[in-house]
Order: sequence, then structure tokens, then C-alpha cells
Amino acid sequence: KLHLVDLAGSERLRASNASGQRLEECKHINASLAALGNVIAALTSVSARHVPYRDSKLTRLLADSLGGNCKTTLVACVAAASMGETLSTLKFASRARHVHNSARVSQGLDPRTRMLSLERQLARLREELRMRERSVVDARRFVQAEAELQRAE
Repeated sequence: KLHLVDLAGSERLRASNASGQRLEECKHINASLAALGNVIAALTSVSARHVPYRDSKLTRLLADSLGGNCKTTLVACVAAASMGETLSTLKFASRARHVHNSARVSQGLDPRTRMLSLERQLARLREELRMRERSVVDARRFVQAEAELQRAE
């Protein structure tokens, strides 16, 4: 998978003087960025038990990249003209830097190798089932022998 996402920074509603559809877009952008911040906070927190990936479409889309089996790169673009937004961007990038993924190459993509692996697993499970059936039969015989001894006494 390759995801390229331009987060575009938070939209300051007062500064943008947006109205109508543009205002609604700004609200959605801010909600997605807030949800992304919550996910990153949960992933970097030691005590967090739940990561809220389902809070926005953006976090659902980036779930693998944020805490899954992917290599992730974040590019934070800043401008000296807007120090407030630059500081906010740098804080966000600093928090995101602490998210650690453990990317591994997926194994068993070859169908023949996967089939052989499943056949070995099936054979092992069948043998385990035979062993359990034998132990059940042996236990039944033991119970029957014990019952015969008690009747004989």
C-alpha cells in the first residue's frame, strides 16, 4: 500500500472567512485532524487501552500506516510567515515521531507454499484428534474395567 496524504494544516475559521460549502469543508478537515491527533496520542501513550481509528475516514484509511505493519514517513512543512501554525505543526510532528511501527514482510504469499503449510497443519491436527480419541477410548475402558471390579466385589 502507498498512501500519500496532504493534511493541509488546520483551517482557522476566523482567519479564512469561509462560508457555505467552504466552511463545511473546513469543519471536516479540522475534525479529521483532531481525530488523527487523538489516534497519535493514544499510540504514544503508555496507558491508552483503545486507539480510536474509527473516529474519522482519515484515521481508518491510515490505520495500517499509523500503528500497523507499514513503514511510515511524515513530512511537516512549515513557514516562517505563520509562527502559530508552524509551532502547531512542529508539535504534531514531534508527537507523531514517537509512533513506532514494526513493519515485517508478509510471508506465505506463494499459493503452493501456503497450501503445503495448510496440509501440514491439517495432518498435525488429525494426529492430535486421533490421540485424543484414543485417550477417550482408554478412559472409557478404564471406567468399564473399574465398574466390573466393583460388581465382582
